[in-house]
Amino acid sequence: MKLAWPNRRFSRWSRRLLQRISLALAAGLLAVAFTIPAMAVAPSVLPGGPPSGADLGETSVQIAQIERTILNFNTPNYAVRVFMPAGSVNPVMNVFRRTAPSRLELNAQPAIFRGAITADGFLTYESFGSRDGRNVIFRAGHNRGTQQARLEILEQATGSMLVSESASGISAPNMPEAPGTGALERNTLVGFETQNHAVRVFRDPADGQRKMNIYYKPTSLTRVNGQPATVDLVGLDPGECWITYFGGQQYNGISARYYVQVNAGGNARLEVIDINGAVLLSEPRISAVPLVTNVPSEDRPQCFDGRVPAPSAALARYVAAVFGGETTLQQVNQALSPGAGARLPGSLTCTINPRFESAPQGQFINAAECDGRNDAEAVVSYLRGRGLNARLVYRHFRYR
Repeated sequence: MKLAWPNRRFSRWSRRLLQRISLALAAGLLAVAFTIPAMAVAPSVLPGGPPSGADLGETSVQIAQIERTILNFNTPNYAVRVFMPAGSVNPVMNVFRRTAPSRLELNAQPAIFRGAITADGFLTYESFGSRDGRNVIFRAGHNRGTQQARLEILEQATGSMLVSESASGISAPNMPEAPGTGALERNTLVGFETQNHAVRVFRDPADGQRKMNIYYKPTSLTRVNGQPATVDLVGLDPGECWITYFGGQQYNGISARYYVQVNAGGNARLEVIDINGAVLLSEPRISAVPLVTNVPSEDRPQCFDGRVPAPSAALARYVAAVFGGETTLQQVNQALSPGAGARLPGSLTCTINPRFESAPQGQFINAAECDGRNDAEAVVSYLRGRGLNARLVYRHFRYR
């Protein structure tokens, strides 16, 4: 049985009405199809949206990184963002060139809060990277009073300015208010830079524990990342008053620890010492970057209260050590013999009496023991120049 459909022709007016209704329905369906994806993305974008001119890759990166944004702004040619990655308390920085040739010049590299580097009201984060084959410093600054921001890119070796661009429309939801009151600054116990390293000892707000970050600037690698830092109240050198924190486990594949030290005179240094007491690295603080110190009283040795502890033994503090056997000992004796023409400064505070000495880490040849570190290093350099495996060793070093 077939259904009987009415066999009537629509009038010209009816056909025109149906045509308009069909077009309206089609337009509505298309509008819904385009609106749904946009609505799915829109809640994930910060007010102001991605930077104009940013490609899809950068937009996607920004959408994934909006959580815990510290500072976000666009200059005429760049998009800059400082933020805390999910699950981390260490800020990082992105710098994206928006204009041709567009490129991501800095991708989630550690950002260090410098506070007020200049007196113009800008608080600054710095990050290290490379650009066109040169090591550079990326500076993202924010002025709360004028509501301005700026990006500066400087050549690391010379400090010359490569790029300086300002911005007015900015977002700074978590920017510290001032160098002394920001959370990053309050949590930092000791912070400074050497020629090759950025150093920070801080108290982790998540668990209240002291931790250490050591960042190697030439290769943009973090050598120590949030590992526990221990305060050394005895100190490596009983004759000098240093606040000392140590941490880390390896240096270039060698078992060693990093020592971050600062004294009352504003001097600071980073040293790396292996399990045998040999100094693998020693770099002083550079004055171009401010020194941050918020050391609590319980982390200061007795000498900061005017009570210098007596040396634990009458032995000299520094040893010019040589590694080898009987044949090596004979070579050391010959090299340091006055009759052999040894050219060492006459003012050395060293006792030269080469002999074997035992330590928990093994046996070595004590070529000279000195009260002054520089004197011991002079003997080490002299012996190395004669092909001997000499190293500076701390007499009172204790590898925990």
